[in-house]
Amino acid sequence: MNGQRGASRVQNIGAVITTFGTAVLIVALLWAHLVSTDVDPVRDPVSKYGITETRKLYMTAGFAAAIAAIGAIIVLMNIAGDAAMISCVFLAIFALSRAIIPFVPMDAARARVTARGRAHRILAFLAFASITVAAFLAGGALHDAGSTTEATWSTVFAVIMAIGSIGVLLSPAVRLFARTFGLWERLIYVGFIAWFITIVFAALD
Repeated sequence: MNGQRGASRVQNIGAVITTFGTAVLIVALLWAHLVSTDVDPVRDPVSKYGITETRKLYMTAGFAAAIAAIGAIIVLMNIAGDAAMISCVFLAIFALSRAIIPFVPMDAARARVTARGRAHRILAFLAFASITVAAFLAGGALHDAGSTTEATWSTVFAVIMAIGSIGVLLSPAVRLFARTFGLWERLIYVGFIAWFITIVFAALD
């Protein structure tokens, strides 16, 4: 009984951490979108906020996403145990990438490509790929642990992130996708923000 209470307490702490990180992430991103006059949400990547007057908001969003992922790791490990281990490894990759990327800003449009810009793209790829894989894997782990509703939504949001990623990957080759790059990338953000909220519900279930 005491062990169950201890596990539940840790799970609740994870839910609080995820809730806090997700809330700050949403506020920072919305604020950046509302105040910035240099970023076109349809065409430009979210990373562009990191090289404009809203760079502090972008940095806050990066740290907040990392915090939310850490909370999600705590929740998943307490709900599903070893079955969630691989998903949590990918979440750790996401958290590390999101924490580092504010310090490795993208190159400005039409500027010379730099090593820093290449590193930024690698970190962005790692972040988006890892959170998508984590959500897919978490769906199975949650299902096996009895959280069937949250498992379904985990898979749904993983699919949404995958669709956004396909749009991003096609943008260099397809003009339509290039013109709407910002929307495809923001679809990934919507997917993982919604996924974090799903993890909070799983913790409270």
